[in-house]
Amino acid sequence: MVKVFLIFLIACFGYSDYFTGKSLQTRPLVLGPLVGLIMGDLQAGCVIGATLELAMMGAVGVGAALPPEVVSGGILGTAFAIAGHKDAGMAIALGLPIAMLVMLLRNFLFIVVVPLFANRADKYAEAGDIKGVSRMHWFGGIFGMYLPLALLVAVSYYLGISVMEQVLNTIPQFVQDGLSISAGILPALGFAILLRMILNKKIAAFLVIGFLLTAYMNLPVLGVAIMAICIIMLISYGNLGNKTGIISAGEMEAEDDDF
Repeated sequence: MVKVFLIFLIACFGYSDYFTGKSLQTRPLVLGPLVGLIMGDLQAGCVIGATLELAMMGAVGVGAALPPEVVSGGILGTAFAIAGHKDAGMAIALGLPIAMLVMLLRNFLFIVVVPLFANRADKYAEAGDIKGVSRMHWFGGIFGMYLPLALLVAVSYYLGISVMEQVLNTIPQFVQDGLSISAGILPALGFAILLRMILNKKIAAFLVIGFLLTAYMNLPVLGVAIMAICIIMLISYGNLGNKTGIISAGEMEAEDDDF
């Protein structure tokens, strides 16, 4: 029961991201190590959390389209995989379906429960009660959305861990091998979804340069990252010099002529 309560607290921490200014507490990269810590395997939590982050990297809201619910998928996928002594491939196989199912529940809460608080807030607004409007915003977020989802995560862990251990142990080895392979494909899919949103002609060349460095020059990721930081520093300092009044030698000579 202690682990169930700790899972509930981690879920509350993840969902509180909406109250703390969107500091990315919802991401599996953050929640995975926390789950691994309470499950007694921090290393597995870090590895699984990072893998789930790659798979769900493109799971962000765009317009009215709601992405899969990454908090529940990240927490339960990591917890069930560690409990069953399985790898990140199994965590993805569990986390993605869980995230899709919880997304349906979240949509239901958005449509049915949250409007009850919103309508009440409208009445407070008509009466000029600012504190009442503020309370409805807080209550709507906590009791109409995030607390029910956090309770669902805790209850799912409590009810599903023994069953999931049996299910994971009965999965044939060739299926587990396939899931491990898919763990390598899904991160690429996550990057592809992300690139569709951010890729443009201004940064496409840098993407190609990074690909060439890793594919043909066998430069490790750390080396590519350091090179990217250097390029960013050169670009930023160049712009910074113009904005902060740093002048070139030619401009300095022109100013000297004025005196």
